[in-house]
Amino acid sequence: MSTRARPPYSFYLTLLAVGSSSVALQLILVREFLAIFGGNELVVGVTLGIWLLAQGAGTWLGGLAARQAKNLWGLIHAGHLVLAILGVAALFAVRVLPLAWVRGSQPGFVAFLFTSLAVLVPYGLASGVMLPLAGRIPTQGAAGRVYAWDTAGDILGGLVFGLVLVWALTHWQSAAAFGFLHLAAGAGAAKKAGYSRWRRAGGILCAALVGGSLFLAPLSRAMRFPGQEVVLWKNTRFSQLAVTRSGNQYNLWQDGVWLYSSGDPSVENLAHPALCQVPEGARVLLVGGGVLGLLTEIAKHQPSRVDYVELDPTVLALDDLLSGSLAASGARVHVGDGRAFIRLAAPESWDVILLDLPDPDNAQLNRFYTREFFHEARAALAPEGVFAFTLAGADNYLDPRGLALNRAVYQALATAFPQILVLPGETHHFLASDSPLSLDIAPVLARRRIITRQLEPIDLPTMTDPMRVEGLAAELSSGDEPANADLSPRAFGHMLDLWLARSQGSGFWMWATVAGVGFLSLVAWSGSAARMTLITTGCAGMGLELALILLFQVVYGYAYTALCLFVTLFLAGSAAGALGASRAGERAGAWVRRGEWGLALVLATALACLPLAESGPRGILFLAWGVIPLLILAAGALTGIQFAAAALLLASRSASSTIGGLYLADLAGAALGTVVLGLAALPRLGIAGVLAIALGLKIANLVFNPFGRKMRGG
Repeated sequence: MSTRARPPYSFYLTLLAVGSSSVALQLILVREFLAIFGGNELVVGVTLGIWLLAQGAGTWLGGLAARQAKNLWGLIHAGHLVLAILGVAALFAVRVLPLAWVRGSQPGFVAFLFTSLAVLVPYGLASGVMLPLAGRIPTQGAAGRVYAWDTAGDILGGLVFGLVLVWALTHWQSAAAFGFLHLAAGAGAAKKAGYSRWRRAGGILCAALVGGSLFLAPLSRAMRFPGQEVVLWKNTRFSQLAVTRSGNQYNLWQDGVWLYSSGDPSVENLAHPALCQVPEGARVLLVGGGVLGLLTEIAKHQPSRVDYVELDPTVLALDDLLSGSLAASGARVHVGDGRAFIRLAAPESWDVILLDLPDPDNAQLNRFYTREFFHEARAALAPEGVFAFTLAGADNYLDPRGLALNRAVYQALATAFPQILVLPGETHHFLASDSPLSLDIAPVLARRRIITRQLEPIDLPTMTDPMRVEGLAAELSSGDEPANADLSPRAFGHMLDLWLARSQGSGFWMWATVAGVGFLSLVAWSGSAARMTLITTGCAGMGLELALILLFQVVYGYAYTALCLFVTLFLAGSAAGALGASRAGERAGAWVRRGEWGLALVLATALACLPLAESGPRGILFLAWGVIPLLILAAGALTGIQFAAAALLLASRSASSTIGGLYLADLAGAALGTVVLGLAALPRLGIAGVLAIALGLKIANLVFNPFGRKMRGG
């Protein structure tokens, strides 16, 4: 095969197709995994870790295949066809395979781990193989060009999916759209390979993609909810929502977790104990849960004003179907982040604040159970106001994980409110105020002529039993569990432990996953100073990115578009850095050293800027939209510089071997950072702990790795 100084357009189209479809399908599958296995960062981290490792292994295999290829463009053509089909196949598999483990409840970690391996490894391997194959096409700067154009494809895929497709298309349609992109790129490769009948195979694959979008989607939904009619299925930018019907009862599911059934009386337990602490005519704020019937219960206390904050506007459209309480209650509806709404409220805005949100299953929800948020809620309450929320409990015995969770939140609440009342049960109901709180709820309900179906006749006697209440208070106030905080999300860590405990043997498999990632990182290293630099850079860079994204969520709230922007900034910086360093020539070693010092400086700067998270509104605004984006962009640029410069230092090796080895090291390091720093360290050591570990990792590499003096090993 003849080579050219300037690669043909099919080279660029191949890398753009591989990069964009890889990132888009990654986002699609992560959302699907969250919907099936629970919306926590453990799911995200393991999914990304397996994906990165599979893609890294694919680059290594691709390097072997590229050296033996007799018809390079023929292999690239075949790879495009395989990737076009695997996208839709992976989407169907992620919905169907978990049903082999369990039905009627959320699968645990073991089911998730094996499902993710079966779904992610084939596509990751196939997409990774394509990169070294493409790397044999240009004659100069192969590794830098492949990295830059693959990253450009990543940026394109992330932006198109995050800003356009997630709004306009279903997951099936999006997967099919990127399948068509692979078919187009495959057509160009087929012509380069000299194939004359590629259109026949392409036509068959087109029909398979369209058929999959039309028939596999409803089939997979029906299999998820056997015996129920799926009335609505929608992927919003925040979650996957489903409404099913059984007879005359409608059921609401969010990310595969049951939230509410029409006519469910359990909503009484959150509304009435808090509202009975204040006079009628109170000003009430409800965060979440309004369309689930809570607004109807609040209205029974004749409030003077009700504000209802809902993050996802799609949920509001379900009110007529589920409860019809929005119009009946006369509540003022606000779409947005509940914490930001409370933080910007005027002092003494409400007499009661009700929080109806899930437990802190992820870092986003953890923000509503921290000492910082509790202080913000207290500032928005009237002097004798009441703040109320729920947390996972137990009727009689809290296991150590559940007890640690409740203690972390209780200790955080105690820093803001002098009076705390916790009503026991399968769900613990927390009430907090500056004024004394009463257990005499039934007499107040009677005076106000409020009749309840479940609270007063069934649940209330147990919830307000003085001995049970005092015993629970003694348990929660004892021990030395640190308070849950914004920068140290301990409650989220305890929720991860609870989720893992649902699967027998999950502890073993969790640590086996961590050990497996570590072992593959050692394989990627293979004694090479260059690869060690990229492994530590990938690990530290991913830890930095995860910590900064969590920091943004903490200080500014959930902002899907902003998070998409941050990921794009990192990728854009990587592409720019790789293109710049690909021209370094004999100064490549100096560029690697500068990248190393630069990353250490970025990590140290991030640590130094953490106090801004506890400053005033101007400091928070500067941190969210100034410091964090700049640090993410800089980290991406430095990562790209090191990759391209390391490739130049290894220029004596073949292009495919260089690309395969460096990609394997880079992706193995990123997987290590995702699993170890993002999952094991972040919930337990907090943002500062993760940044400190990443900084220590880069300093150690500076001291012990001879990358700047002699880096020639491959």
